[in-house]
Amino acid sequence: MKTHYKLQYPDYLNCGINLSASVMKHFGLATAHNSLSIVDEVLKAGKYQKVVLMLFDGMGMDALKRHLSTDSFLKDNMLMTLSAVFPSTTTAATTSMITGLTPGEHGWIGWTIYFKTLKKSIDIYWNTIQFTKEAAADFPVASTLFPYEAITDLIQQSGLADGQVISPFNGLIVHNLNELFMRTKQLLQETKKRYIYVYWPEPDKQMHQYGCDHALVNQSILSIERGLIDLQASLGPDDVIFVTADHGLVDSKPDFFEDFPTLENMLLMPPVVEPRAAALFVKKEHISNFPAAFHGAFGDHYILMTKKQALSSGLFGTGPYREELRDMIGDYFAVAVKEYALYQKHSHCKLLGMHAGLTEQEMKVPLIVIRGT
Repeated sequence: MKTHYKLQYPDYLNCGINLSASVMKHFGLATAHNSLSIVDEVLKAGKYQKVVLMLFDGMGMDALKRHLSTDSFLKDNMLMTLSAVFPSTTTAATTSMITGLTPGEHGWIGWTIYFKTLKKSIDIYWNTIQFTKEAAADFPVASTLFPYEAITDLIQQSGLADGQVISPFNGLIVHNLNELFMRTKQLLQETKKRYIYVYWPEPDKQMHQYGCDHALVNQSILSIERGLIDLQASLGPDDVIFVTADHGLVDSKPDFFEDFPTLENMLLMPPVVEPRAAALFVKKEHISNFPAAFHGAFGDHYILMTKKQALSSGLFGTGPYREELRDMIGDYFAVAVKEYALYQKHSHCKLLGMHAGLTEQEMKVPLIVIRGT
C-alpha cells in the first residue's frame, strides 16, 4: 500500500521548546519562549518536586501507531501531540529540548554543518570532516563555536533544585535500557527537588538500519513501554514523568546528484545539514539556472527555497537567529516532502529510515505524562 505523505510545518507554540519552557517555569527560571499551558497545569496541580523528561529518539506518533495497540500504556497516558522542530532531526531537536531554544537560535541544525570560518563541513557529533574519520580540529567545533547552557545546568546553578542528565553519552552514563530505568528510579528515590533529563537513542537506531516496520523496532518500543510501566509502580506523589520524542522517521528512497552529471557539476560541495533537509552550495555561474535543473531531476520530491526564503520561512523558529545561520544553509535549501532523501554520490547513502523532512510522520511526536499510582 502506498504511503500518504501530508505536509506539516513546525509549530513553535506546541513543540519540545515549549515543554522545556514549562519545566523551566516550574523550577523558577526565566524562559525565552512560551510554555505549554496544559503542562503548566499538570505541574501546578501536582506540586511535583521531582520532574523527569524522557526523550526516546525517533519514537514519533507514527511509530506508536505502527507498533502499539490502541489500549497500550503509552497511548492511555497520552497528554497531547507535539510538533517537532525543524529540521526534524536529533541534533536540532534534542539541543532545543536541552536548551529551550529554537534551532535558528542554537545553531545545531543538523548532522553535518558547514563552518565558514573553518571552510569545513563537519559531522558535529563526531567532530570529524564530512565522509571521513579525520578530526575536524583539535577542539570540539560545534560546542566551541555554538556553545549553549543546558536547562539542567541552569537549574543546578540556581540553587533552587538539582539538575541531572541520564544518557549513554553524557551526565550519568548508562549502557542499556534497563540501566537507564534503574538510574532514573534511584534518583527519584532521593528526597531532593530535582529535574532529570533522560535520553535514549532508540528506536531511531533500529529504524535507520532496518526501516520503520521492522520487528526490532517493535521490540524496542515494547521494551520502552515495559520499562515505563515498571517505573510508574515506583513513583511517589512528588514524582511526574513526561515522555516524548525528537522526531519520527520514514523509510526513504535515495535521489543522487551523480545520476545527473550536469546538475552535479553545479554544486560547489556535497550537500550538508541532512539528506532530507539539505543545504546546497551552488557555483556562482549556475545560481539562476539551478532551480529548473533541480526540479527537472527530482520533480516534486522537495521544496526548494533560496537562502532568503529559507531564512524568512520561520522553519528554524521565531528568532532572532544566530548570525552564522545565513552561511550554514547554502544558496538553496531543499526540504523533503515525500519519502526521498538527497545525496551527491551513491556511496553516501547508508541508511533506510530517515528524518529531517516536513512530513507528518517526522513532525508529529507524543507527549505522554506518567504519575504515581
